[in-house]
Amino acid sequence: MVESKGSRASKRSKGWLTKLLAGAGGLLAATVSLGYSLYERRQADIVPKVEVQTPVDAGRWKVIVNASALGPQMPNGAKVSSGRKAIIVSMMLENLSAQSSNLYGSLIKLTNLPNIPKPQYYLTRDRAILWDLQPRMPEAVTAVWEVPENAALPAVLRLQIEGEFFKPRDNLYSAPGWFSSGTIAEIALPLDGKMPETEP
Repeated sequence: MVESKGSRASKRSKGWLTKLLAGAGGLLAATVSLGYSLYERRQADIVPKVEVQTPVDAGRWKVIVNASALGPQMPNGAKVSSGRKAIIVSMMLENLSAQSSNLYGSLIKLTNLPNIPKPQYYLTRDRAILWDLQPRMPEAVTAVWEVPENAALPAVLRLQIEGEFFKPRDNLYSAPGWFSSGTIAEIALPLDGKMPETEP
């Protein structure tokens, strides 16, 4: 049976239309997927703003930021290094893991003070340097940052709380461990003009 020219043209037209529709469908799917990925990334970048004195569950730690102060001496009464002053943030800190730990150094970051080191932590109850924090024993602590004496300080500190999550088996060694989950909360903390008096 001889196929007519019209029939061949119709088949070519249908084939072209099918390819066009398939291509458009693929492009639409890719666009939707990209849009959803960008939406998810944008949502992940929106860090919750938390009020002062609000408990924050950071996975390995629970922290309640209470107040800040500025002064010439450390919580234990020692003088701040020459040419420097201390930013002191008081908080409640609880170790939510099953083991004692002193890996809280990166828990809190000051984001509106550039090139600032990790803070030193002190126990409030005996003014000693904080070492290991025992599981499920909340402690009143102070975090201290030493900054240059002539540093211009903001009226409000911007604090970020960094989270951690537990994996029973990591991807590299198949061993249990705690891993960073990024910034989970931000706190705007007014910086008081002077440090509260401490007992001698």
